[in-house]
Amino acid sequence: MTSEDTELTTQLAALGRTKAYVEAGKLLSEQEDDVVYKLVEDDLSTDAGTGALTLTLIKGSSALAESGHTSGSSVLGTVCSACVGQICEDSADPETQKWTAISDTLLQVLPQLGPRSIIDIAFRVLAELKTSGTLPTPLASFLPMLLDTLGTIGSVEITSEDVSAVAAEDDVRVTRTGSELKAYWIESACSYKWHAQASVRVCALLRELVLTEAQVERVASRVQRQMECMELMELPAMVYQLLLLSRHGSKRNIVSGIFTFFDNMEKQLKDAHSDDERKRWRELGDIEGTIMLHISYGIKQDFELGDALIAFAKESSDSLSSFSFACLLSLARIHRFEDNVTVLLRTQLLRCMHDEDMRVGMVWVRPYLLESGSDAQELLHAVVERSSYGWDQVTQSLIQLCLNTMDYTARRNTYSPVACTQARQTCTRVLQTAFATHEFVRGEIVDQIMNRVVFQTKSHMHFLDLLQLLAANDVDTVRPYSTKIIDALDSISVMSSRTLEGLVRAIAPLFFDDVQFRSSLILVLRKILFAHGVDERRVALSGLFVLISCAAQSLDCEAGQRQSNVRLAVLLEVLGLLRRCLTQQPEIRKAAYDQLSTLLDEPFARNNAALLSTLHGIFQTEFMKYQADRSHDSPINFQLCVSPTTHKVTMPVASFMQCFAKLTLALESSSTLGPSGSESPSSIWTDVCTRFSRAQMEDFELDANGDFALDSPSGVRNNNTARLVIGCIDAAIEYELCSTTNTNPALVVELFSKFQRFSDVLCTRCVDERKKRVIGSASELSHMTLPTVLNVLELMLSDPRRMDNPDHALNCAPHDHTWFVAHTSGVSLWAANTAFVRHLLEIALARVTERAGMCEEPTHRVLHLAYIAYSGALAACARPLESGILDLPANLAKRSAKARSILYVAAETLVACTSVLQSRGKLDLLHVAVMRPQLMLFAPNDDPPTIDALLDAQYASALITGLRNTSEQMLAQKPVMAREATTVLTSLHAVCVQLSRTGNCCSNEGARAVIYKTMNETARWAFSLVGGELPGDANLLRNITMVLTSCQPFLQPETVFARPPLQLTFVSVPVDVRMDDYELGTLSRLIGSICTASRLLTNIEADPNETDEDEPNLGIFTARTIPALVTVLAAWFKAELHQVDWASTQLRRMSASELAERPENDAEDLVMSIQVERRVCGRIHALSQLLLQLLSTVMPTQAATDQVIRMFHDLHRSFAHLTRTKLQCVQVPITESYIDCLSLICSTLNTHAHSMIIDKYGALVGSADTENPKKKTKLTSSKSAGKSHVLRNSTLVSSLVYQMELTEKYVGMVAAKHKTPLAHYLKRSLARDFRIERDRLHDPLQDTEGNSLDEESADTTMLMLDSPPPDMLDD
Repeated sequence: MTSEDTELTTQLAALGRTKAYVEAGKLLSEQEDDVVYKLVEDDLSTDAGTGALTLTLIKGSSALAESGHTSGSSVLGTVCSACVGQICEDSADPETQKWTAISDTLLQVLPQLGPRSIIDIAFRVLAELKTSGTLPTPLASFLPMLLDTLGTIGSVEITSEDVSAVAAEDDVRVTRTGSELKAYWIESACSYKWHAQASVRVCALLRELVLTEAQVERVASRVQRQMECMELMELPAMVYQLLLLSRHGSKRNIVSGIFTFFDNMEKQLKDAHSDDERKRWRELGDIEGTIMLHISYGIKQDFELGDALIAFAKESSDSLSSFSFACLLSLARIHRFEDNVTVLLRTQLLRCMHDEDMRVGMVWVRPYLLESGSDAQELLHAVVERSSYGWDQVTQSLIQLCLNTMDYTARRNTYSPVACTQARQTCTRVLQTAFATHEFVRGEIVDQIMNRVVFQTKSHMHFLDLLQLLAANDVDTVRPYSTKIIDALDSISVMSSRTLEGLVRAIAPLFFDDVQFRSSLILVLRKILFAHGVDERRVALSGLFVLISCAAQSLDCEAGQRQSNVRLAVLLEVLGLLRRCLTQQPEIRKAAYDQLSTLLDEPFARNNAALLSTLHGIFQTEFMKYQADRSHDSPINFQLCVSPTTHKVTMPVASFMQCFAKLTLALESSSTLGPSGSESPSSIWTDVCTRFSRAQMEDFELDANGDFALDSPSGVRNNNTARLVIGCIDAAIEYELCSTTNTNPALVVELFSKFQRFSDVLCTRCVDERKKRVIGSASELSHMTLPTVLNVLELMLSDPRRMDNPDHALNCAPHDHTWFVAHTSGVSLWAANTAFVRHLLEIALARVTERAGMCEEPTHRVLHLAYIAYSGALAACARPLESGILDLPANLAKRSAKARSILYVAAETLVACTSVLQSRGKLDLLHVAVMRPQLMLFAPNDDPPTIDALLDAQYASALITGLRNTSEQMLAQKPVMAREATTVLTSLHAVCVQLSRTGNCCSNEGARAVIYKTMNETARWAFSLVGGELPGDANLLRNITMVLTSCQPFLQPETVFARPPLQLTFVSVPVDVRMDDYELGTLSRLIGSICTASRLLTNIEADPNETDEDEPNLGIFTARTIPALVTVLAAWFKAELHQVDWASTQLRRMSASELAERPENDAEDLVMSIQVERRVCGRIHALSQLLLQLLSTVMPTQAATDQVIRMFHDLHRSFAHLTRTKLQCVQVPITESYIDCLSLICSTLNTHAHSMIIDKYGALVGSADTENPKKKTKLTSSKSAGKSHVLRNSTLVSSLVYQMELTEKYVGMVAAKHKTPLAHYLKRSLARDFRIERDRLHDPLQDTEGNSLDEESADTTMLMLDSPPPDMLDD
């Protein structure tokens, strides 16, 4: 430094100390710019310098500018430019006080800078960004203000020397505005390469600027590209800057960019194999958790950002990743968005599963669809898995989503039952995992479960299953929250028996392990057991028996000595409560005996010595009270069991004897229990059975011709006494059937004859006040349980395969082949009694179908009963005919004039089993249990056996073939076995529906081939039946048609089913127009036969152009059978249109932005959508052709016409849905297939529907005679019913009119959008011609006043609908 510079520095420093800033500014104005730069450089480059001289220079030049000096602004600009230049060049620590002071001072003098100075400083910083890829940290607060000030500058004349590359040409002066310079600065900054460590700093600068919408998108795009080259730990800060940037606009694009970036990162690291990749995957989870917090905080500051997030999720719902899913859950924690996000995610979860279910079942459109982009189950499991590290803030929202979904699926909704079941199971697994992983949500989960149980919501049983799983997995995790369960126990008195049983079974592990909880539960049960209301005591009693069952079952399992002692003590304590219950009112005792009898059917109860010894003492003492003297033929003193004054039952001795019989059988199997001699339970029952077999009605003070009516005291007493006697005889029969010491099979026959005689008298003579019979059959009087019936029926209706094959799966110890053959021969006397076999089958049927008052039979017993009904009875009809006559066993061939045949009862039993299994989702086990029975299927087992797909298909095929052959042989014996065939067809339909779904989703080629062959043969067989000689039975024809419609998809070529169920990549598949002809050809012929028969029934000549080749026997079609068939076809038609509606939603909908970003040669989505639309239009066209036949025919009844009109209404709605979808798919053109459908539906079908409705309304109520107009036609027998019938039809017609106008509206919108004329395909005048003539409606008020209808003065008006009917508002 020269002496002059030193002197100048000294002068300036002195002026600065005295704060003579104006003089300092004047002194600076006298210096050259190089001197000023030199002063600033020397001051700031010194490490020990404080920057005091530089501050003096800035303040002096600022003061000079304020004083109005002409050179003040230029001097200030020079000083500031020198400071910024030195800051950019110096690498000093930005945290020192020197740089902070200079930055603050620059910010203060910024308004005094001239345009040239601002431009120079701004582009000096830009040059530094270009060179080093970073921005000076001290200028972080100065640069945003500087650039915003740059944007406010007016026009400035600049050259390339002033700003590089801004001028159009070198050395040419141009005029630029400040906003243009600012835009250039931003664009240049976005085009330069940023240093990774300075990325956040640059982003923070850009987002603090005042930006336009285009500039925001440019900056956001640049920041998102920069994120790809940054470390994971720096990503949260960048995302936060992006969120702040979104306040300027373009929120949707910013949110989309953030999620797209992290989705790509997850795809790269998801399948991590190495340790480094797994470590990076774990770090990514932590980083994403931090980003979720940033997003949540940003949304709380700006709710529009949350709306953008929801909008993005709706647009990309098919491709959500686990991160975006978790971000939505994080958003749900904000009260404003909680409901919207929960509904959105719940809909996504259910729709994903529903779409998968629909895609599997729709063979006709499946080859043209791609696999779903995201799996909702995987998303949920991924979120709950990663919530253990980094994502714990979404756990509570995830819990609420699962709870809400379980509640929603329990209510009636639009999703398939399969999808709802899968969603419930998924949510249950998620809640289990969350409960085991996160301690802070356990209390909330238990609270939510108990709240639903207390209020008994529709989903409370599913939550009880969840509670049972939680307690079974780890009772220690549930124990801290036992107080919440104890609080809910106060509501036991208002619970149903089923709810309490589920609750007690769920908390049983906690009951045995927690003394305090056990005491609380027993105290509550004891309190309710002695409550005033009988219903409350019944509920508590059901809970008490669940405790007994759980205690006995736990003792039967292996456990430690201490646990066994505790559970034994619990069992004895609960049995003490039961002993007290057996002294209460008859209703309570009967309920206790019935449930105890059910309990004694379980193996663990029969093997429990403590239980049996306690019960033996109770029952032995109780029996002695009611035992009659041996001098009487009646073993029971029934006079003590019926009140002499009220004639009501005071002792339910029938239920008592049944329970005593079960107890005696259990004691017989345990040689160490029970006394010996004449007082042993076996001796007692031997005497009881012998005396009952000799007794007559007079021995019980009953008369076969006496009074059994319920409206007289004597009738009530006789009725109650007879019921008790019959119940005791039934208990004796059950004991003799199951006793191992029984050596007299004839005794059972004698007892059954007594039972049958007494039951016939009671069923015939027991009538109510209206003289109607109260008891329908003898099976209603029986208390025999299903296990007893199964054990006996398995021998009486023996399986020939088991008899002939010693290696049969069921021939294993202790019931091997020798045992089975010997016992089958031993029951030959019983099997020969047709009435007895039918009676047992009817009891089994009643037990399977019972709902109220008894527990539902477990699945393994239902499977066992189905196996017996088919293999022991129905399979005998499946063998081919040799002489045209069924070669049935003697007991099956016998028929009675009044009673049902064994085959018919067996068929009804199989139908009942099929229905129960279908409702439980276990129908896929039926064919295995029937065709390949295993012991594990007929025993309590939660895990079904694993079977190869090919074997499973073969078993199902064998069952369908067997049922088909059985039906065919029964139909050959017409009309004798028409009812049996009808019932068997019901089971065949259910099995076909299940196998159809299995075949659609099966990936095994061999299994698919077997299923296709079987279903194809079944469909052709069902169609052949329609054209054969059948009796005019509506139910039989309906069931045949149901079988046909369930198999009709398999009439397509086998090549369709050879394709894989789902495609991972797009493959262009040619649309085969013959597919619908293959599938719907048989139904077209059936509908043609219905139309021909309808013309004959309505005396209308057939079309001469129709040929009579292969015409079926039209005699089977009557005015009674045609409406039944049309109803079945209408249900099938509606189901097909439901599939069409879903397929229409699979057209690819692309927004304008997606279309703009799509590559030029990428037409995959367009081709797929066009193929799907052509396939949908082909399906609609084929269904329309079927409907055209029905609309062209006058139906014989009004009911059939109503069904046809409803079919036409549903067709219009589906076509309108497709048209509305085309409005949203802007890239799908108007195809030839669509125009063909439009012409057929809106022109041809509209015309025929108009004619049909006008014809039918002309013949409804009060229509005039054409030959004699003044003659009144005879009105219907019920005038008010006739008017209501017409009004119902008017509602149907009004709905149809509205739907037709809605279709025309959408067609017009599509025509306008694609600029294609479509109006000439619409018959607009026809929609206005549907009218209701009010003068034909009968007014009952006139008849009340004695006035008649005056047709000549009646005024015909038009009823026009200006608003849609209520049932069409959803469109």
